[in-house]
Amino acid sequence: MSESPQITGDQHGEAAKLAELPVFAERLEQLLDRLDAASPDGLTDAEVARRLATFGPNELPEPEPDPAWRRLLSQFTDPIVLTLLGAAAIALYVGVTEPGDRSFLSRFADALAILLVVLLNAFIGFYQERRAGAALDALRKLAAPTARVRREGTLKQVAAAQLVPGDLVELEAGDAVPADARLVQTFDLASEESALTGESVPRGKDALAELSAETPLAERDNMVFTGTMVIRGKGRAVVIHTGVRTELGRVGEMIAGIADQKTPLEERLDAFGKIILWVCLGLSLALMLWGFARPALFGGESRTWHLLLLEAVALAVAAIPEGLPAITTITLALGMQRMAKRGAIVRRLPAVETLGAATVICSDKTGTLTQNEMTVRAVYTVGHQYTVTGQGYDPTGQLTDERGRAADSGELPEALEQLLATISLCNNAKLERDPKTAAWRVLGDPTEGALLTLAEKGGRPPDTVRASSRLITEVPFDSNRKRMTIIARDHRGRELAHTKGSIDTLLPLCDYVCGDDGAVPMTDALREAIILEAQRLSRQALRVLAICHREAPSSLDSDTVERELTFLGLVAMMDPPREGVAEAIATCTKAGIRAVMITGDDKLTACAIAHEIGMWTDGDEAITGGELDKLSEPELDLCIGRLRVFARSTPEQKLRIVRAFKRAGHVVAMTGDGVNDAPALREANIGVAMGKMGTDVARQAADLVLADDNFATIVDAIREGRAIYRNIQKFIFFLLSANMGLVVAVFAVSFFPSWPALTPLMVLWINLVTNGLPALALGIDPPDRALMDEPPRDPTEMLMVFRDYIGILFVGLVIGGAALSIYAFAPATEEGLSRARALAFSVLALSPLIHAFGCRSPIRSVAQTRPLLSRPLLLAVGASAAIHLVAVLVPGLQPVFRTYPVSALEWMLVLGLAALVFPAVELAKFGNRRWFQKRGMAPRSLMPRAL
Repeated sequence: MSESPQITGDQHGEAAKLAELPVFAERLEQLLDRLDAASPDGLTDAEVARRLATFGPNELPEPEPDPAWRRLLSQFTDPIVLTLLGAAAIALYVGVTEPGDRSFLSRFADALAILLVVLLNAFIGFYQERRAGAALDALRKLAAPTARVRREGTLKQVAAAQLVPGDLVELEAGDAVPADARLVQTFDLASEESALTGESVPRGKDALAELSAETPLAERDNMVFTGTMVIRGKGRAVVIHTGVRTELGRVGEMIAGIADQKTPLEERLDAFGKIILWVCLGLSLALMLWGFARPALFGGESRTWHLLLLEAVALAVAAIPEGLPAITTITLALGMQRMAKRGAIVRRLPAVETLGAATVICSDKTGTLTQNEMTVRAVYTVGHQYTVTGQGYDPTGQLTDERGRAADSGELPEALEQLLATISLCNNAKLERDPKTAAWRVLGDPTEGALLTLAEKGGRPPDTVRASSRLITEVPFDSNRKRMTIIARDHRGRELAHTKGSIDTLLPLCDYVCGDDGAVPMTDALREAIILEAQRLSRQALRVLAICHREAPSSLDSDTVERELTFLGLVAMMDPPREGVAEAIATCTKAGIRAVMITGDDKLTACAIAHEIGMWTDGDEAITGGELDKLSEPELDLCIGRLRVFARSTPEQKLRIVRAFKRAGHVVAMTGDGVNDAPALREANIGVAMGKMGTDVARQAADLVLADDNFATIVDAIREGRAIYRNIQKFIFFLLSANMGLVVAVFAVSFFPSWPALTPLMVLWINLVTNGLPALALGIDPPDRALMDEPPRDPTEMLMVFRDYIGILFVGLVIGGAALSIYAFAPATEEGLSRARALAFSVLALSPLIHAFGCRSPIRSVAQTRPLLSRPLLLAVGASAAIHLVAVLVPGLQPVFRTYPVSALEWMLVLGLAALVFPAVELAKFGNRRWFQKRGMAPRSLMPRAL
């Protein structure tokens, strides 16, 4: 679909023709002087060089990047990693000082294995986090690359970075504004500022507007701003701010001033790691002191200090879940891949889980909850009310009258016929399909694009209408007249004036009304009926335009041609909600998540959208930015729980709102797509940006990007985040309970001097090689369908609570006791006890593999879990068992692991003892269920409060 050359001609022209625009001579020189611009010819090259040296280039400063070596070293600051490094140092020292003629590999196997684990975990974390913190880079990309500037009387095109305050730039439709500038001449100029102000409607600009410094950003009609786009018209402006001093630069400084913060999961893992650190140190110290004190207290042979130290290291390695950092990272990365397939791209791994903990979602309206595409919803002509179907600029849809009948495109009522013709002709926009996505888009003013779409839906394609008319002249829209008129000659040779604009200014100019049988004189009753209909539509937060025409010769001036008009009808439009948003809001409500709207739009429009998508509930309140500024912090904290809509909000106010919710104890997710959303996205616990329509600033400031720009995708992300947190709890319980079996075995063996202790390599092998894969499989266990029926978890909730630790101890006693029974019944010879250690090694390695199936649910029996058999877990258990057999059966590895060939009878004994954990845990679950049932309680099925 394209415009006819007959109607459009060269409507915008070249920027060099600005000299032909009306020049307000008596004010222009004063403006230029006040704004420190030399003259209408622009600055001299010498003056430009001086100012460039004074103010610097028109670009945002590059943040100093964190060096790679520092980011790599930061991976070694985790408490668990530090403990492992200490254990590796001790194992290395023992290997150096140990007497005997053992091989190098057997002497240093423990130290090398621990160091390998630490290095592997560090490089995984370094790789996953290397692209974080790029928001200011995106701000630089957003700046306009070139600008047309008048210097020394000549129009030049220069790099936007070379602009200085005082430069005289020229603008026309399609230009990106290169700097913050004060307009000195305008001709029907309007700019699209939704990315900066949140306003979905282009803002008309007027060089004559007199504003103060206190005027809100969205209402500065004599200014244009960096990062916005000229939609229509022409203008000339004097640059007043460049670089970091622009509104865009100020947003960048706000982002840079907000420190990175840890997510709830990171905080919990840090706290958990510290607990493990102190427990390990305490147990290891107790074991070593016991080794020194036992001969003095109970007699018997004392053991050398380096053997006691090696036992302490073995206990520390047994207690630490070495695989926890790596498995957590991998689990989050796999969750990130699953979310990417659903249209949610994660920039920081822990953000996957954080969204699942969200209790409040602060959402921008324009482009997030709504489409940022104006859509006509209703048409009124005298005697008829039409409802318009369809969304956005897609011309699919139709008009239905008050009786539900579709308007017949073959024969339309006279008033509707004339209205559709007028909105096609009195229009400078163009509809076209994107060749890549096949989506419809508008070139020009979104409001005019909506009118063209309406004409298509009414069966009157604008191309056809325009082809039968020829443009004679145009009286452009301006903010004072609030209307636009074009005069065109139709196919019958008549010269018709077609006018659209505000009903307040147009209705008094109408002397006639077009009805089904043609034009009739306007009466007071008809005028009152039109006003009442306009008010009814306005109460629905619809933007109402009046459409008129008249026969008029082109010789009439603008004041005369816009009189004695014939009223054709009203067109009501709005920026409609996105498809699926209402369902997503309902799901969030069901999941106990409060969704609020923070927008730069007016209160009436915002509340209407909130009602339409089901966000508004009884008792909710709305507040404007001006009203918010009057509230103190304590007053805001008192009412924050009742506020649902925040209208006319500035970036600073969005930050204040997010911080107020955080002070109230909420985990805050902030969604948005504009430059004005970026600081709040960074401040929130998790920022969610739109990928298609969103700015680079918003995307790079966010933790999560919705690639499909669909707010409903956030529901899938929340579900995935909750599932990941539950799965992390599952595999942590699995790792700790398996490690507890090792701790019980290592600690108990120390009480018997003749029993050979498990080596650190044995313990590390069990922790990582045999337990790692099942833990990873538990990390990707399918989510429960009832996850979104539960309220968000308490943000202060620990990963593990007291009842979990009781369960961990219970499982550890069962697994450790099974391994110790082999020692107890083995022959009391050196060879017999060495073989007993080898068999206990296999019991401790295989028992967690069986236990993993019981960790899928803390309450349900294995037979009740769905799916009954998890394919990843089956594969993980099979692979881990096969890997362990390598250490036991390969002759070359037997000296390293201190194992021996195992007979069939011994294998039966090992498997029988390893399987004891399964019935023990199932009996404990049965008792747990009975305990809840007797008290009439229904435990949350997936909360891993084991046993």
